[in-house]
Amino acid sequence: MHTRLRTTGFVALLFAAAHANADATAMAPGVLVDEAAARAVVADANGYARAVSLADGTTAWSSNDVAFPLLETRGSVVALGRNDVRGAGLLLLLDAATGAVQDRIAFEVPDEVRASVVPVPQSTFEAVAEATAQGARIHWRSTAAPLRGAVLEEVEGEPTVATGAFDLALDGAQHMTIPRRGVVDAPLLPPPDLPAAERVPGLGERQFRSHGDLAAMSAAAVADERFGTAWRWTVRMRGTGDAIAGPTLPYAYLPFAVLDGLLVYRSEPVLWRNGDRMDGHGARIVAWDLASDRERWHLDVFDPVYRGPLPP
Repeated sequence: MHTRLRTTGFVALLFAAAHANADATAMAPGVLVDEAAARAVVADANGYARAVSLADGTTAWSSNDVAFPLLETRGSVVALGRNDVRGAGLLLLLDAATGAVQDRIAFEVPDEVRASVVPVPQSTFEAVAEATAQGARIHWRSTAAPLRGAVLEEVEGEPTVATGAFDLALDGAQHMTIPRRGVVDAPLLPPPDLPAAERVPGLGERQFRSHGDLAAMSAAAVADERFGTAWRWTVRMRGTGDAIAGPTLPYAYLPFAVLDGLLVYRSEPVLWRNGDRMDGHGARIVAWDLASDRERWHLDVFDPVYRGPLPP
């Protein structure tokens, strides 16, 4: 039996740091969460930034531009904008209260890099942000492989990988990016698995931390008609409360947050067979009411992974 853990490559190895100046920080790629304010800023299914209430899923604002949220700090949402030109990228500063564009800031990347989260075959661009005293630091990683229509036994060359970082200065009259030369290590993400010393009583032996490390979760394998094996989640807030049963999901772990009796998680696209047809849904953020043990609301969100056809 295999435990299905869902992580996200480069982003899963990095920590969008919850700095003193940061408000909402990344729970998952394109999903910022602020438990204290019970709100999230997400990239919706069409790639536009949207601020939503975690209590009921209502939208406070939606951006007019494609914007992939990276971090909220100093009253602004730092987002990756759409850019189809190689060798350059675009950051958007959005007003955290209204979603209005405050500034558009270009940044440089190597000539071969396509700095856009819009998914294309065999190419990815990932970025994470951490708040700094001057504004933010952006770490990025680009991966590109030759586009082929068949899997070859002998493939020449490896995927091209490029990484880099730059600072975003927000403390002056003019916002600007400052390249970081040389190797700049990105901050490490605490592993989702909790070590023995950090586990909470009343849960299973293997436990996972929530966004903000406010709660822990364990998952038990159960038989499921759709997936064969699924996972029944159980969560507990640190220091208080009883263990509470949560949803049954096809994953033993997904990025999640817990607040006010609500479990919020970011689901990957899921497919299952229903008789002679296939059912499923795309990437979404889900709010699960722990008291009633049922979904309170969900919102389809942007999927940065290309899942379309490849050349024949």
